[in-house]
Amino acid sequence: MAPITLGIKREVSKNRPNDRPRNFYEYGSFQSRQVTLSIWGCNSKHTESSYTLKISAYDIASDWRLDLPEQEVTLGENRSTELWSGTCPEPPFDRAFDKTAPSGTVVIHAILISKGEVVARYTDWPQPYKLLDLPDPKLKVEVRDGKVTINAEKPVKGVWLSVEGDDEGIEFGDNSLDLFPRDEVVVEAKGLAGRAVTAASLWNPKATRV
Repeated sequence: MAPITLGIKREVSKNRPNDRPRNFYEYGSFQSRQVTLSIWGCNSKHTESSYTLKISAYDIASDWRLDLPEQEVTLGENRSTELWSGTCPEPPFDRAFDKTAPSGTVVIHAILISKGEVVARYTDWPQPYKLLDLPDPKLKVEVRDGKVTINAEKPVKGVWLSVEGDDEGIEFGDNSLDLFPRDEVVVEAKGLAGRAVTAASLWNPKATRV
């Protein structure tokens, strides 16, 4: 429901008709081939606005990272705008376990920046998730003055914030977050009342005190 948002679509071409979702990778006798990305922004305000678009890729199987050149973009009023499309970045080296589509372990992250502040972010993950060998993201969560600051050294999907015990009265400004290295997220937390904050994610589904 934010006024400015981002979206990413990943489409995988295969050596057979796409009877599975087009964003799913396949291996073995059925193989994934070329992989493309489309990135767009949505502006629900009644005035157009300009931003800096940053796009990054991170390979969770090797720590390879690529930052694409920054772009200055304008979102038209009350509509969506196509911002970028092209081949999905992938590591420039061969890996025995995945030679048909090396981007099968590459996470894509896009942010829009205005006056030094991130106003929108979106992270796209290769699917299906069950094929991913997720690394320890080294998640760091700090609670101070009613705000939760979250960092990660590697991409992490679905960070869910909660509190220990009864969660009545707690209100987080955002939740179920995908985090990317070097993109700190600060979430306002109302009604903590001294309760400890916990965090869970796809990498570690068990809520852990922070």
